[in-house]
Amino acid sequence: MPEPQADFPIIETERLILDSITRDHYQWYFDHFSIKEIIEGQGFEGPKDVETAKEELNHYIVGLFEEGKGIRWGIRLKESNEMIGSCGFYAWNKDFKKADMGYDLQPAYWGQGIMVEAMTEAIRYGFEEMGLNRIAVTIMATNPRSRSLIKKLGFVQEGILRDYSIWKGEYVDEHLFSLLRKDWESSKK
Repeated sequence: MPEPQADFPIIETERLILDSITRDHYQWYFDHFSIKEIIEGQGFEGPKDVETAKEELNHYIVGLFEEGKGIRWGIRLKESNEMIGSCGFYAWNKDFKKADMGYDLQPAYWGQGIMVEAMTEAIRYGFEEMGLNRIAVTIMATNPRSRSLIKKLGFVQEGILRDYSIWKGEYVDEHLFSLLRKDWESSKK
């Protein structure tokens, strides 16, 4: 297994380990982000080859942590150590104490509560360790599963960003959700 990044926070849940994704995971990145359902949920094409996967991995995952712009955990099953998805924060604004959140999971593991388990701990980390006040998520209008997940986690829909993205040559609306620290704290009582 690749060496974890220095000082990268590892989180354990009942069934999962959230840990670092390193540059050595380029083949996993290529395979994972080439899965049809993940491509459709994210709203952007997978990497065209392994070299592109290496560049994207460095930019979207490893570089986020190294540059202090966010953190993206690999989601592993404790029982097998298999990495089945990822979740975390990007666009971290330390002055305004806010970040955007993204996540993905292999379809074979959908409907098992895995992403709720992983995201619950990532959100806790965001508020308690990163000092966030606001976490935002944008979800393509064509992804009702993701909207359902985020609502289960207590996020509130703020609006619809009209023609916000382009997917397969067409403009697509995105739904904007947020979770504020005060709402999260009151939900724990």
